[in-house]
Order: sequence, then C-alpha cells, then structure tokens
Amino acid sequence: MSLTDIRDYLRQERSASLKEISSHFKADSSLVESMLDQWILKGRVVAKQHDAFGAACCGKCGGKGHIRYEWVE
Repeated sequence: MSLTDIRDYLRQERSASLKEISSHFKADSSLVESMLDQWILKGRVVAKQHDAFGAACCGKCGGKGHIRYEWVE
C-alpha cells in the first residue's frame, strides 16, 4: 500500500472511513491514518465529521469513528 494506492481508492469510492480503508488494504489503521495525514497536509484529502447520532447510529461509540475521508480534486 502506498500513498497513490490510497489516492486511487478514495478517488474511486469518493468517501471512506478509516476502518473501510484499513480493511480494503488489510493494513493497520494507525499506518493508514498516518498516510491519510500526509494527504490532508497536502490539501488533497479532507476529514469530515458526520452526524454521530443520526438515524443509523446506535449511540454505543459516543460518536467516534464517524469521520469520513474524501479526496479533493
């Protein structure tokens, strides 16, 4: 997995959570997060907090894990 692999994945999916990206690449989430941070610093990825307590939320996580990463063209 490389930075360009993450770029290509986000371009294709448009938006994904850390868990989705980590699962796709079968990689440790801390490694994926550090690579996403590189793209964020370059202004190519944005991390958006989604409504943690929306209709589909069970409330058990307290809102954690509701960050979606999106590629910026």
